[in-house]
Amino acid sequence: MHKFRQLVIGAVFLVLASSSADAQRRLTGRVTATGSTEPVSTAQILVVGTAIGTLTSEDGQFALNVPSGPVTLRVRRVGYRSKDVPVAADASEANITLDRDVLQLETQVVTGQATRISNINAANDVAVVTGDQLNKVPTPTIENALQGKIAGAQIYANSGAPGGGMQVRLRGVTSINGASDPLYVVDGVIVGNDVLQPGTNAILGASSAAGSNSSSQDNGVNRIADLNPNDIESIEVLKGASASAIYGSKAANGVIIITTKSGQAGRTQFNVTQRVGTFDLSNKMGTRRFTLDEAIAYGAGVGMTATEVTDNFNRCNGFCDHEEQMFGENELSYETALSVRGGNQNTKYFASGLVKYDGGIQENTGYAKQSLRLNLNQNVGSKFNVAVNTNVIHTLTRRGLSNNDNVNVTPYFVIGS
Repeated sequence: MHKFRQLVIGAVFLVLASSSADAQRRLTGRVTATGSTEPVSTAQILVVGTAIGTLTSEDGQFALNVPSGPVTLRVRRVGYRSKDVPVAADASEANITLDRDVLQLETQVVTGQATRISNINAANDVAVVTGDQLNKVPTPTIENALQGKIAGAQIYANSGAPGGGMQVRLRGVTSINGASDPLYVVDGVIVGNDVLQPGTNAILGASSAAGSNSSSQDNGVNRIADLNPNDIESIEVLKGASASAIYGSKAANGVIIITTKSGQAGRTQFNVTQRVGTFDLSNKMGTRRFTLDEAIAYGAGVGMTATEVTDNFNRCNGFCDHEEQMFGENELSYETALSVRGGNQNTKYFASGLVKYDGGIQENTGYAKQSLRLNLNQNVGSKFNVAVNTNVIHTLTRRGLSNNDNVNVTPYFVIGS
């Protein structure tokens, strides 16, 4: 009889515990950006103290079952400040606003101690540039777009020829003979930033240090310049010990981690960008303008008759602007970018295409690029994820002979002669 009573009491406790666990209510709501009605998609919503959570949809909506009684929702999204929102016991709806994280303290960054950690808790300086910041204004290459966005980084062009040829210095010059370029990692894979030189050094009589492009006069194009800036989700720059903690001695010059866009569950999104324009000579060195009398007097000193000088003078209406003649090309430049992004809980995809042409201001110069990308993520069961990132790029550069010259064949040397 005693054992039977214990069994009955135990069954009663199990029923009460089960009924208490089942006492849940449905909570719905919407997450928007503060000061606007812009929805915040893929925001993470967790019930504090439990394992209950969900993500917002493309229009910022969410729905989840929460325990009865008052609860607290913790809402997080990269690019926004995390927020704890108390919800009353009798509430069935919660509309939440998130403040944009201007200082990016909530951004998840790579460190040497953990896979990812909030920037505010990182022991080392990790600069983060988002894809939106990168593509605010059109630029020839990714490196151009990074100028002025990374504190302490020195980013400058080897020349004004179209197509790149940029130098990036994160930690200054660390070697006399070796390269000082940072290590580039694209989607977790270390990639080479080798410069393909066109061989103009032999024509110009210039020289370069072996193994380094810091003193090269070849107008070489970096391989990172080939990437499509529209494909980039974010760029993280590691300059301190966190770089060496992950990549060892290869990271002596710093690391630039590039993450490309991936698919996301929800409605398929299409994005089309079209840019058209021309390039112009921004600054001229300027040349001396002669009056006709001054030209005749000068011509007499170099063996020219007054008739010859007058004919030359009249041919250009008194002034021949050789700079404009040499660098006055206004060839049509264009950029067409198309991308599609979407998927479901198991399959996510991102595909993009780019056709770009930058016409040079000097005749027979220019930069053409065509790019195709496919990023595919597939869940295999509940524990495995297969990711395939494919990028096909074709580039063609026509740089001209317009850098350091020791044999007087570049345009300004010719004009001066």
